[in-house]
Amino acid sequence: MKKLSIIIPAYNAENYIERCIDSILDQQYNNVIEIIVVNDGSTDSTEDILDNYCRKYPTLFKIVKRENGGVSSARNAGLDVATGDWIWFCDADDYIVRNGLSYVLDNFVDDSIDICTFCSISLDSIALKSFRELKSISGDVIFEGTTITKYNQHFPWSVWNHLYRLSAIKGIMFRNVTMCEDVAFNLDVYMRNLRIRTTNANVYRYTINNDQLTRQRDENTSRKAIKSYEFLFDLAKSYEAKLKDESISIGNDLFFSKQFTPFVSRLLSANLTRREFLSIITQFRQKKIFPISVYEKRDRIINVFCQHSALYPIGSFVYRKVFLPFILPKISRN
Repeated sequence: MKKLSIIIPAYNAENYIERCIDSILDQQYNNVIEIIVVNDGSTDSTEDILDNYCRKYPTLFKIVKRENGGVSSARNAGLDVATGDWIWFCDADDYIVRNGLSYVLDNFVDDSIDICTFCSISLDSIALKSFRELKSISGDVIFEGTTITKYNQHFPWSVWNHLYRLSAIKGIMFRNVTMCEDVAFNLDVYMRNLRIRTTNANVYRYTINNDQLTRQRDENTSRKAIKSYEFLFDLAKSYEAKLKDESISIGNDLFFSKQFTPFVSRLLSANLTRREFLSIITQFRQKKIFPISVYEKRDRIINVFCQHSALYPIGSFVYRKVFLPFILPKISRN
């Protein structure tokens, strides 16, 4: 019988933490679970809600109370007290479908692998009102192999669609970055070349706050995010040099292509000077990160745009004044 540690970082989560936890409890488990909620300095009623769960399920919950330190340090605090054979990270504003987690555990997780990944659906506040779950859950194995092989084909960005064997990721912690902490964590994990299985069972529901999407792209936040992406790209290049595996360079080409689109969105929303923009692109060119390999039409467009710094001022203005307030919210709902 497997034991699963579920780690949930929670900061001012009074409006949705009950939905998250109730969805985890609403499973027919054939395994042992522990639910570790890290109260990351909440100032609302999150603590009272968690206390109620502890009184009701005293042997099931571990509550870690701490000063606010961000999602990375909160997850690390959860890892420090986890005792399960397997680890799953769940965001407090998301949820798992009824019997979805237990279905994945029973049908796809065994001793032959170190990681199991599954699928999700993104829902904003409008979609949540009308969305209806299927009555039954099904899924097949769509990939099985090593994480480096997986990296070369499609690298999953998030941790909440992963089940990790605790012994396989021992020593890996979340890095203290403003954004992309999930991606950096998975890079560290995947470069250990672990055994991975992927199922198309669609059991996780990632919820989107459209106002939050806009706030994440304000000028100050975007400037901090640029530093996170720079760290992330350097991390990927460092593994390429350290492991001396030609296949990793192939995976990095795809990785940079996929990550450059959200990175450029932060460049545009940061309201940089033309000189600042040119300096960043020049550094990436020197590190052989840019120009990115062309896998899709958008990659070619990004290369042309970034190679001509004169385009940046007008591109940034249109992005901040038109795309963010009017187009991004519509895209996120599709």
